[in-house]
Amino acid sequence: MKKKARSEVTLPSIAASDFPAIYSAPLDVLTVKVHSLRVPDDEPRHYALKVTYSDQLVLTGIIKSLGAKDTSHSKMVVSGTVNYDPSDYEKMCLLADSPLVVNVQPLKSVEFLPSGEVSRSQQSDIIIRSKSNSTKSSSFAKQPEDISCCNIDIMSIMISEEANPKMFIKKRMEPMIKPTALQCKSWDCLPLLTIEITINRHEENAEHHNVLKNANWMRITLAAAYNMLVPFDKDYIYTAATKTPLNRGYNEAVATYIVGSGVPKRYDHTNFYPKWESLKFGDNLFTNGDEKMTYKLSDIINEKEFDLNYYMTQCSNTTVVWGSFHRTLLLKETEDWLIKHIRGFKWPLEVHIYGEDGGFSFMAFLNLFQLLYPGEDSLCIAVPLLFINSASMQLVCDCQLLLTPNEKAPSSSGVTQKGGGSRNATESSISTEGGSPRPTTGYDENDAFVLIEIKLGRPLKKIVIPRPILEKNIDEMLKEVENTGCIKRQCSGRGQRIKDWQATVRAAATSLRRVPYYGMTEFCSFNRQLSETRTRVELTTSCWQEAAVYVNNNFIIQQYLGSDELFEELVMMSHACLMRIARDTLLAGDVSPTDTDSVLKAARQARQMQDTYHAMELYMQMIVKRPYHASNWRELSTCLKDIDGEWANVCLNKALVLDPRHPLSLLSKGGMVFETDPGGAEMFFVALLAFYPFWTTAWIIASAYYFDREYFLMSDKILEIVQRSRQAGVAEELGYARTWERELGDWWDFTPLLPGTSQFYDAADLLLRLRCVTLAEVCVARALTQTGESSAYYHLVALCCRLRGEYQDALCHIRVALEKYGEIGYLRSLEAECYHRLGNVPASMESYEKAGNCGSSFSTLMAIAGNKEPQRIRSILVDLVRQKPSAFSWMALAQDWMTKAKLKAGEAGDANKAEEQTAAKTCAAACAVEALKWDRQAGSAWALLAGIVKPSARRRYCFKMATLCGHKSNICACLESNRESEQSLCYRLGTPLLECNCQMCQRLKL
Repeated sequence: MKKKARSEVTLPSIAASDFPAIYSAPLDVLTVKVHSLRVPDDEPRHYALKVTYSDQLVLTGIIKSLGAKDTSHSKMVVSGTVNYDPSDYEKMCLLADSPLVVNVQPLKSVEFLPSGEVSRSQQSDIIIRSKSNSTKSSSFAKQPEDISCCNIDIMSIMISEEANPKMFIKKRMEPMIKPTALQCKSWDCLPLLTIEITINRHEENAEHHNVLKNANWMRITLAAAYNMLVPFDKDYIYTAATKTPLNRGYNEAVATYIVGSGVPKRYDHTNFYPKWESLKFGDNLFTNGDEKMTYKLSDIINEKEFDLNYYMTQCSNTTVVWGSFHRTLLLKETEDWLIKHIRGFKWPLEVHIYGEDGGFSFMAFLNLFQLLYPGEDSLCIAVPLLFINSASMQLVCDCQLLLTPNEKAPSSSGVTQKGGGSRNATESSISTEGGSPRPTTGYDENDAFVLIEIKLGRPLKKIVIPRPILEKNIDEMLKEVENTGCIKRQCSGRGQRIKDWQATVRAAATSLRRVPYYGMTEFCSFNRQLSETRTRVELTTSCWQEAAVYVNNNFIIQQYLGSDELFEELVMMSHACLMRIARDTLLAGDVSPTDTDSVLKAARQARQMQDTYHAMELYMQMIVKRPYHASNWRELSTCLKDIDGEWANVCLNKALVLDPRHPLSLLSKGGMVFETDPGGAEMFFVALLAFYPFWTTAWIIASAYYFDREYFLMSDKILEIVQRSRQAGVAEELGYARTWERELGDWWDFTPLLPGTSQFYDAADLLLRLRCVTLAEVCVARALTQTGESSAYYHLVALCCRLRGEYQDALCHIRVALEKYGEIGYLRSLEAECYHRLGNVPASMESYEKAGNCGSSFSTLMAIAGNKEPQRIRSILVDLVRQKPSAFSWMALAQDWMTKAKLKAGEAGDANKAEEQTAAKTCAAACAVEALKWDRQAGSAWALLAGIVKPSARRRYCFKMATLCGHKSNICACLESNRESEQSLCYRLGTPLLECNCQMCQRLKL
């Protein structure tokens, strides 16, 4: 019988109940897998690898690098794990302040193995031989200049919402010690590490996982201290300290920033990578973080108004740089404590200077109240340093001193001077026993200050987005209130005798401006006056102001006063916003709201595409829908000025009757009357000067009007007042944009008016958009006498001729401008439009080609006809529907798809061609549908759908809609003398309809 080996000898069995049960807490497992290390500029070799996390060794091993030409493979080379307890919240807060540190070093003493892979036994032999060749215990300490490092921030997967989160990272490794300039490598030649990090979460820790998933984080970055009392000296140690929230009994911990340094060479104070302060404690040479800290000087909260640019650029000898950060997790309880704490107290910061013969101790109070604003997640502040005082620290920050302060300051004789620099004798004036305190803490007459950034993972307070209330709903509510007729709009709440709403608003606005704090008598009186009323002004204005939503929804604020200090301040500010807007509405007139009606947008787009009759029909619909809206009548008048001046005058009179104070109506009427009766137009310009004393453009136009009537003293006086208004900073411009699909937009390319050009050019441009051509010519003449000739002058003169129908004169002015100033896009596009009006289509297409990219949609669509590259046409149309969508641009794209479908139909038939033709028709139908979204009465879109869609019932419906919209199957079959045909799209735009064979469209076919 064979004897059993020693290892095979069995022991008597013991029951499991004989041993006491040992409980082991469930742990989560962090797994790190290194897939590859690519070194592009070196031959493959073996590298020693070490990965640590918060002073815990995760893995060590030997890997072989990949060259530049080696194919990447996803095979895992080295892996390691580390356990952690998610229920230990204090430890988790500390882990958030540590990255995953990866170090690699080439093993030069080891020969390459032919197999390309290293087994575990071979790895141990390599490590042993590497250690025997080293004079120190660690293989990483022999040649630190060869060690490459990288720090990986893994906090995102620690608090991830996934069940088993994973990170797959490719990252460049940088040298631990920065090499000399001759030995530096480019970024692409640094080792590229491919690493995978996963977390296997234990099922029993589900409750703790939910707590971590809802956790926030807080990062405190100390950039530098400026204007320090002691200029930077290597014999002194500069230390700083602050608090970080921590989830334990007293909610906070002391975070220290050690060993401040001088300003490095080529250091940018506003653009740098902050370091991990937790790595600096471990004497790690490579501590750089991944996220760059960038900011502008204007973004820094600088309450003391320090000259940041001066201290950052010219005072490097008194600057101490840390450039590092601490970070911690904010669990729900800690976040609530932080919110309450920064409401009542400030955040502490201490800066200490230690030397052999003493030192200085300073403190700073950080005001973090702005982090309580909705949506605020970061704060960068410049905080002055004060001499340390334990009583002030306890009173302002509610805490004891963070570090032990210096007992005494060094004497002026005990501080050595190095480098020949003259040190100011400010040290001797520091408070000593029996001495007087120094008034400032800085090197010069100002205080020293620190630059610090506080950043959160998410804002402490979410952004409050009020529920949108459509204008249609507002009108319905107003009509319902007004139809009752029995409710009197008066302030009768809380025993007030004031019945006049306007007087109440004035009194409330005045009291709000006078009361600096809550609790005064005027504010209480204001609450009683307005807490039980809901008027038309309140209902209308509260919908456009986010702050007033609180007041509109919960207007009886007595229920909330005394409950929360911040809410009281928000309520007070919302009252101020509401009262000021209401006062402006009652006393200065309503401000024109944002145009949202789709029919109005379609009408403006049609007018700006020179489809005047279609625009007129759409404006008529708007007037039928809103007969008492003065702006619709004015826009219809502007549209009719190109067709019939008498009807335009009638519509403009109607706009003035409905709104006699509107600035554009007064200006348009004054310019129209000026053409026939200059004397009769004076009343409108006098009204502009009286109603709008700070609208400088109207005053300049009035000056040109009086100059033309030879009232030279009046004209010069007006210009003098305009100059005075601009110097005083009270000049203003009305908010009427001269852009696409706005009231003052138009078909020509905008004249770029650079700063410093004549103010009459801007006035002339506004008048041309209102079709006040005669008065615009006066403004252009005044500009010529002031600044002389320019490209803008010739463009505006040519526009005046073009709008009068004098195409040859316009071309003459454009040719002179092109000879003097060279190729200018907006001159070429205007020249092309004039040529097209005269029927010279080849010359028009040539001008469009020279113009290049056109600014207006009209010029862009006109220029497409001269382009023979289908791909180029498609890209232009796609950009146009993205940037300036309209029914015209979508239909141009649809016609392009139909052209492609007809070309495919003409080729030799096969299955692929048929599929491409069907796809092109589908795209054309989709474009037509998008066109109908912008203009429901786009007849060409309905006609295109009538020939494409299926089944026949839909085609009949589309054909009927096209007929109702005035579209005909052969739209250009009518006579050329018909004005409606002359205004059709095929005549105006460069992309003719495919079924059109009229004489006009024959000129457009190339």
